[in-house]
Amino acid sequence: QDQTTGGVSQERQEDQMETDDAAADSNVSFSIYIKNLNFITTEDQLRATFEKHVPVRAVKIPLKAAPIKRGEEESTKFLAMGFGFVECDSDASVRKAIKTLQGTVLDGHALELKRSSKPLAGNSSSSNKTPKPAKGTNPTKIMCRNVPFQATRKEILQLFGSFGQLKKVRLPRKFDGQHRGFAFCEFLTSQEAQSAMTALSRTHLYGRHLVLEWADDKEDMDMLRE
Repeated sequence: QDQTTGGVSQERQEDQMETDDAAADSNVSFSIYIKNLNFITTEDQLRATFEKHVPVRAVKIPLKAAPIKRGEEESTKFLAMGFGFVECDSDASVRKAIKTLQGTVLDGHALELKRSSKPLAGNSSSSNKTPKPAKGTNPTKIMCRNVPFQATRKEILQLFGSFGQLKKVRLPRKFDGQHRGFAFCEFLTSQEAQSAMTALSRTHLYGRHLVLEWADDKEDMDMLRE
């Protein structure tokens, strides 16, 4: 049956991701697109399933924000969107994985596999690498670009707050009240910020890839003036 994500059909979310992938990179890809993932399946579980048969370079499962109500309290939980991507080391591994794992049951769901057009961890692509802080610095502030417009400050806070104590979270807004598509998250320690940067650098929210960069106060002010 068709699963939905925040009122948008699962199929539309998947088609959009495939379209974005095809447009984003025309390089040779060793990636596999996986449909029918259980919402509770994690990237680690998916990686372990594939690594039993082929070498794996990268794994990506886009996230969605799901509101949770408990009595009068409302919170947001981030869940898998029901599809994901695995990048192998070669074309032969892609063919072997699709042949071997097609229909494999993971968390009660039979996986549907097909080739994807976008590399997740290309050797020369800097966009897939976790940004490293400048030598001799211990940054605590992250700038998050490409924030979907339906995302709220509370959802950003909960997503980043799972990696440490946040000192400040800002989601700058335009005159009409709509946020501007980027956010600043400042942690108490550099170690917590680095953990968030590493874990979230390939995360998708509402189907959009969050682009993370280290931020300083000057860059913060420059972005707000734009």
